[in-house]
Amino acid sequence: MAKKILVIDDEHELVKAVEIRLRASGYEVEVAYDGASGIEKVKETSPDLVLLDIIMPKMNGYEVCEKLIADSETKGIPIIIFTASQKKGLEAKCNDLGVTDFIVKPFETENLLNIVNEILNKD
Repeated sequence: MAKKILVIDDEHELVKAVEIRLRASGYEVEVAYDGASGIEKVKETSPDLVLLDIIMPKMNGYEVCEKLIADSETKGIPIIIFTASQKKGLEAKCNDLGVTDFIVKPFETENLLNIVNEILNKD
């Protein structure tokens, strides 16, 4: 059975590119374009992994992380942050939140796929 990935990002073109690449690699993909609907989608679809942007409308990625990790139903879902933010302390903030990994935009979809494969194929 295909692993399910939820992509939460407000950049439609990026989401489409990532979705195409992940589907071509055999993953099932769900999408949400803001943090609030992303949380709803997590609860509806129970993904195996969440790819999450930081800067989004309605609720930023940090808030989404905090809510997912605080909820007993979703706290075990690995989260990869992907963001254009180059802020100092990004890695520390991600570690503090309990994020599984992060990747800085722009990125090669092949690099993202390698990280996704590594996380989802751990047994």
